[in-house]
Amino acid sequence: MKYKGFYIKISPDSNIRRVDKKGRDILCEGFLIQIFADKNEHNEIDNFTAAVGFEILEDSLAEAEQFAKDFIDCEGKFIDLKS
Repeated sequence: MKYKGFYIKISPDSNIRRVDKKGRDILCEGFLIQIFADKNEHNEIDNFTAAVGFEILEDSLAEAEQFAKDFIDCEGKFIDLKS
């Protein structure tokens, strides 16, 4: 997916570690999101995970895509890295 000049790769992930409300480590379903500067995915700028019940509400690609877009919109550092 291309967004604001960046290339986003989203892959399902089933071993995302988070801490629940009781302070216990748990494994969550979700997505690995990678941001690239180039179409061929050679220049990775950043990567992060989005866990269901934490960063995203449901296990859907649409939710992960919106989370990735919001991340790019909120991160001013991408503008500096791209130019």
